[in-house]
Amino acid sequence: MFNNKFKKRLLIASLSLNILFVLFFVGKRLYYGNWLFFHPQKPSDTEQRWSNFLKSKPNKNEIVFLGTSITEGFNVERGFDNPFVKNMGFAGSISENGIEVINRLIYRKPKRLFIEFGINDFRYAIPSDTVIAHLVTMINLIKTKSPSTGIFVESILPTSLDTLNTKIVRYNKDAKSICDSSNVTFINLYPEFLKGDKIDPDLTIDGIHLSQAGYFNWRRLIKGYVN
Repeated sequence: MFNNKFKKRLLIASLSLNILFVLFFVGKRLYYGNWLFFHPQKPSDTEQRWSNFLKSKPNKNEIVFLGTSITEGFNVERGFDNPFVKNMGFAGSISENGIEVINRLIYRKPKRLFIEFGINDFRYAIPSDTVIAHLVTMINLIKTKSPSTGIFVESILPTSLDTLNTKIVRYNKDAKSICDSSNVTFINLYPEFLKGDKIDPDLTIDGIHLSQAGYFNWRRLIKGYVN
């Protein structure tokens, strides 16, 4: 009888732990999949970052990273140990926002611009052709207003979702073609983040956003373009 009670308690404890384990990962996916809901970015926060950036003195060695929350989470200043490397990525940004950002800072004539846009466009069902058109506008804008600025277009990274990855692969191919014809550097990060046909789970926290290992991998892959 004692053994039966012990086995019953052990079974209940085991089931409880399994349920908690499942709830933890479901909760984690919901949390990071709805990052903007749980971490709404106040307009004042965005404007404060812009204010700090635009009040700083322009420098001929300035290198600026533009993009989405994936870029925003990249501690480029520390990662590249370079005081002239700046991060102007913003959570929730789509490719159209990239045009606005470039218009706002291009007068500083930075040495290099690293561009990462597109994942949010596809999450919001914006057509790939529209994203490509915005990329062309960004490239032409930089070339016209600051022809000495080096342009580095980074591919969209893979995700854990097949439906998104299909769109991303097509976009990356088209983006590379645009960059090649525009004499712009295209950095294809996509295959370097894959495990099988999806993003390596060790490099992501939710199937889209990057873990510390993911950022380490990104820094390793582009270090030669930055320094």
